[in-house]
Amino acid sequence: MIRPIEERDIDTCLSWYNWYIEYTTISFEEMPETEESYRNLVREVTERYPWIVLEDNGELKGFAYLSPFNPRSAYRYTADVTVYLDPEERGKGYGTALMKELESLAKEQGIRKLVSLVTDGNEASEHLHKALGFKKMTVLKDTGYKFGTWIGVAYYMKDIGGAD
Repeated sequence: MIRPIEERDIDTCLSWYNWYIEYTTISFEEMPETEESYRNLVREVTERYPWIVLEDNGELKGFAYLSPFNPRSAYRYTADVTVYLDPEERGKGYGTALMKELESLAKEQGIRKLVSLVTDGNEASEHLHKALGFKKMTVLKDTGYKFGTWIGVAYYMKDIGGAD
């Protein structure tokens, strides 16, 4: 079941996000998020955009949300996509389900373009984006430095149409 995030979900989502910060280059954050800062993020995002979670058999498996691609007003029809899964639940189709629901919600809001930033080496995310019709637009080599190495990123984009 996919539903909007609730207060009771925030600690679980935060623990997963902090795991990705600590152990992967999927997030370019280097310091774990605090509970206060993460709750503020959820509040800020949900004032305008959807933040959803996926439950299977009553257990959270992942979350996803839209956020501003850029704060300048002309970008208001373009949204940034974020998807994170329970690290133990990757490769089971949860990311696909969350992305499809986000796209549907984005269309309802009049969003026309979805943009996603994917770090080098994140093959699962690259595959997911391509499978869902995102196109790789550009690669920025060696733009982040984490765990003692330079890491690049790729921008993926999907035109979803949306309201005029």
